[in-house]
Amino acid sequence: MGTKLIFITLLSNLLLVANLYSESKPTIYVYKSEKILKVVKEDKIILEIPISLGFEPKGHKLEEGDGKTPEGTYIIDYQIPEWDYYKALHISYPTKDQVEAAKKINKNPGSGILIHGMKYYWNWFGHLHTYLNWTHGCIAVNNEEMDILFKIIPNGSKIVIEP
Repeated sequence: MGTKLIFITLLSNLLLVANLYSESKPTIYVYKSEKILKVVKEDKIILEIPISLGFEPKGHKLEEGDGKTPEGTYIIDYQIPEWDYYKALHISYPTKDQVEAAKKINKNPGSGILIHGMKYYWNWFGHLHTYLNWTHGCIAVNNEEMDILFKIIPNGSKIVIEP
């Protein structure tokens, strides 16, 4: 009886550990027209945040300096724990196809697209910053929301940016 109990306990602990490591990563959905960022995990919305976008948000990013936030599916490839705009999650823009498309029209597709917080002296604006699109193509949230994103979005998480 004791051996059976130990085996069952070991098996259940092994299954628990396997479940922890097999949990799916959350996915970020950005809806540019609604200026909303949603984090979804296991088909449940776990966070919804109002956002600011690039200063010319309509349409897909074609070149550096156009003020557009790119559209498409990307990966959060690394975190920036200290930055001018508090903290940031780096988005894997541009893709190879986007680089090639830009080359064909003699353009630089740009880079350095992030989800980032606010400069410390601007953070008191809270959600008022979302009334303007003021970034150069990034997605901006306030610093408290950036802290939450930093905790729940691991590297390798998918981000889908829709028009």
